[in-house]
Amino acid sequence: MNNFDEYLKNKLRESVENSSPSDYLKNKIDLKLKSTEDKGEFKMKKRFILIASAMLVLSIGVFAAGKITGTITSSTSYYNYTKYTDVAKAEKKTGIDAEIPESLGSYGFDGITLIDIADTDDAGAKLNKRKSFKVNYKNEVGEKVILFVDKYPETSKPISEQPYNEIREINGVPVYYSRVENLFLADEKDATEEELERSKNDPFFNLAIGSDKREENASKHLIFDYKGVQYALMAGDDMDVNEFYKMAEEIIK
Repeated sequence: MNNFDEYLKNKLRESVENSSPSDYLKNKIDLKLKSTEDKGEFKMKKRFILIASAMLVLSIGVFAAGKITGTITSSTSYYNYTKYTDVAKAEKKTGIDAEIPESLGSYGFDGITLIDIADTDDAGAKLNKRKSFKVNYKNEVGEKVILFVDKYPETSKPISEQPYNEIREINGVPVYYSRVENLFLADEKDATEEELERSKNDPFFNLAIGSDKREENASKHLIFDYKGVQYALMAGDDMDVNEFYKMAEEIIK
C-alpha cells in the first residue's frame, strides 16, 4: 500500500460510534475509532495483531468476571515523545523495560505514542487495565513501520495457539507472521453475505465499520514474546517478508 502511513493517520482521525469487536492481532484490525477530543478508542475481539491504527495484541483468558472477549485501547492522535532518547520516559510511564532499536532496517525512529489498554469480558467489564506504547519508524520515502510493545497478563493465551500464517525462529525465539486483508465499510449492511461470512470464519480477514467509503487493503504483522515483553510489528502490504523478519532480529539479540 503506497500511502500506508497517510492512510493510518487519516483513519486515526476518523470518528465512529457503536464500535463492535473484530479480531486484532495476530492481527486482526479494528479501525473503528472513536474520537474524543484528541483520543481514539478502539474495540477489538480476540486476537490478531494489529492495527487499529495502531493497536496491539489481544489474548483470551477466563477470569471470575467472565471470559475475556476483546480489548479496548486508546491513544492520542499525535506523538507523546519525538526523540529517541525519550524511550526511557515511555518505559518509565508504562512500567515496561523493552528493547527499542533506534532504527529497523532502513526505517529510522520517528516518534512514540502512549496507549491505554483494558481487556473486556463477555459482560463488557474492563479488566487488566494497563499502559503500553507504540514506536513509529519511517524510511526516506515516508513509509512507516509500527512497533507495539505490551506486557500481557499471565493468563493470556499463548501466541502459538493464535492464528498465524508462518513461524520462524530467531535466536531461539519463535516469531509469528500474519498477513491480514482488511475491508472498510460505512455500514455493515454494505457488506455482501459472502463478506459477512468470511469475517466470521476467516481469521485473516477483517471487516471494519465506520469508514466514509469502501476501501480494501492488506497489512503484514509479526508478533513475538521476548524477555517478558510482547512485541508486535506492523507494516503495509508492500513490505518484503524477509526484510520484515530482519527487523525482528534488531530486537531479538
